[in-house]
Amino acid sequence: MPVEVRLKQIREAKGLSQNALARQLEMSLANVQKIEYGKAKSIPLETLEKICLTLDCEIGDLLVLVKCA
Repeated sequence: MPVEVRLKQIREAKGLSQNALARQLEMSLANVQKIEYGKAKSIPLETLEKICLTLDCEIGDLLVLVKCA
């Protein structure tokens, strides 16, 4: 079962651009985009923690298991 990353939805709900989020996370814009577009092969736990603290969300809000029918 694939895992969907809902970074874009959460970021947009908070009214942040990708650039603003990247600056707050002290990450490159390219890395934020990779995570948003599902192109990241892995996301370190430290990065997940930083994203969740910055966006005031839980890891379960950010990562969702997609059930295949």
